[in-house]
Amino acid sequence: MADPSSMSRLRRRAMFAALGLGAVAGRAAQAQGHPPQQGEWDGPQILDLRNLPPAPPPDRQRWIWIQNEAREEVALAYRSGQDYDIRALARLQHLFRDLRANTAGPIPPLLVDMLSLIQERFSYARPIRLISGYRTPATNASLPFAAPNSLHMRGMAADIVVPGLAQADVCSLAMMYSQHLGFMGVGWYGSFTHVDIGPKASWTRML
Repeated sequence: MADPSSMSRLRRRAMFAALGLGAVAGRAAQAQGHPPQQGEWDGPQILDLRNLPPAPPPDRQRWIWIQNEAREEVALAYRSGQDYDIRALARLQHLFRDLRANTAGPIPPLLVDMLSLIQERFSYARPIRLISGYRTPATNASLPFAAPNSLHMRGMAADIVVPGLAQADVCSLAMMYSQHLGFMGVGWYGSFTHVDIGPKASWTRML
């Protein structure tokens, strides 16, 4: 049987080789090599999914700018080329923890990659707000809308919003990647979008 971690690495390498993806850090960062600024974004913006900007070269750093429901915030480069920064992933693992239980779970780098990829398409100009990341089984069971076998319990899912962007645009962008890459579950819940790194799937459920 193939080692799941090896399969994940191969899939990730193939995905980014096919797309030629790297990272940029906002419009100013593209020109000057600086990270996005925390706590600021430039007002409402509607994505035009027909005119997405070209992907940058694959040897650049990848960035993520994310806030959780405790208003904790991280904006950092977590990967350079194919090399992940363990300290950056540890900070993200803490940010993605189950806030009810104050318990951190796994943080698959592929999930961070997909969130970064979504954020890249609006130039890292605004944060991703994390509604729910890792969940303990007890927390998951306490939520009336949560699937009993939710990928949140394996750290493989994130419920997100993007301040200033219509949720329909965020969901459409995630679905576009799911269709193109052949994996990712994407659920639209009206007030937030669910993204996971499981098999390709899509659904709508208004809460």
